[in-house]
Amino acid sequence: MRTYLGTWQVTPSDGFWTDQYPSSGESLLSSAVRLGVTCFDTAQSYGKGRTEQVLGKILRRFPDRKFVVDTKIMPSSKKAIDTLRPSLNSLSGLNIGCLYLHWPSSIFDCADYLRQMSEIKESGLCRKVGVCNLPLETLSEYVSSGVRIDRIQRPVSLLWSRELSETFAFCRQHGIEVAAYSPTGMGLLSGKYQKSSDLTDARADLFCFDSRCIGAFRDLLSVIRADADKHGCSCTAVSLAWVRHKGPDILILGARNQDQLRQNLETNVSLSESEISDLDLASQKLDEASRTVCENIFSYKW
Repeated sequence: MRTYLGTWQVTPSDGFWTDQYPSSGESLLSSAVRLGVTCFDTAQSYGKGRTEQVLGKILRRFPDRKFVVDTKIMPSSKKAIDTLRPSLNSLSGLNIGCLYLHWPSSIFDCADYLRQMSEIKESGLCRKVGVCNLPLETLSEYVSSGVRIDRIQRPVSLLWSRELSETFAFCRQHGIEVAAYSPTGMGLLSGKYQKSSDLTDARADLFCFDSRCIGAFRDLLSVIRADADKHGCSCTAVSLAWVRHKGPDILILGARNQDQLRQNLETNVSLSESEISDLDLASQKLDEASRTVCENIFSYKW
């Protein structure tokens, strides 16, 4: 399992992480390099391009290090290579590992866009082509039609486990890597947030605080807390241990500061099968409650 640092939280993005200052994001990235992180996940849309710029600036300060940077583009009426150009400028001198289609869209022909992205791969500008947040049904359709997909990135956490086992099975059958993002549920599995008013950014609007879901969400937090107390660790450590047990090919960690990053990198909790089973059940109950609320973790309409 390869570990990446996600950079969504490096700058404020679409109402999320509104209290994150650029200087704090830069310090986080510098600390990550010093702690040995060599793989980073970013996107054009993070901070409206600002995150890619900051990431490129920081990593170019270490010319002797070899880094891998994955990034994402949104489908548009432009050619894929034209959409990618701002990222190539921001990340100049760095290796793009996987180029993802960030979100599917019913407005554009995403299958054709992915074929264009494969041409970018063939040109040597990236090593792999992936999809992010693509439903399993659509992923299956694309693969059946001959679209080559090397990797899927999706939320993998106790907060959002919908179609998780089915996605893993399909991807293993078809040689597609799975990259797990938001393994701690954007920090919501830390136990700090019991209600939406505990938050000051867009996470307050997520499905788990809906009246139809909040009971199952709090029950899940209670199960996580019980395991954390048993192992003498944080709720975040338990949440990460659960994701690691599921075995994604890539684990994308999040952190807002150096202390969080160090703790997430160093956590090493081993859960028993019965503990995994109890966590599975609590997560499934939250998923069942959410099915009348949203189709994806962000209630994104595509």
